[in-house]
Amino acid sequence: MNNVKNILASKRAKAGLLITSALGSASAFAADHTAAIDAAGADATTNYTAVVTILITVAAVGFCIGMILSKMRN
Repeated sequence: MNNVKNILASKRAKAGLLITSALGSASAFAADHTAAIDAAGADATTNYTAVVTILITVAAVGFCIGMILSKMRN
């Protein structure tokens, strides 16, 4: 009976060691994507700035064309 208890105790210890090492290695293999996320954020900011600039330019050109046409009608 003692032999069975020793076998079970050693099996539990091995299983616990296996689970602990698996969890530890899983966190060690986790990739760090912060650089890619920061680069995507910078690209998004650049694109947003370009869109706002284009919208302001189109509005200004449309306003100027409207002013020129209204002056030509008078």
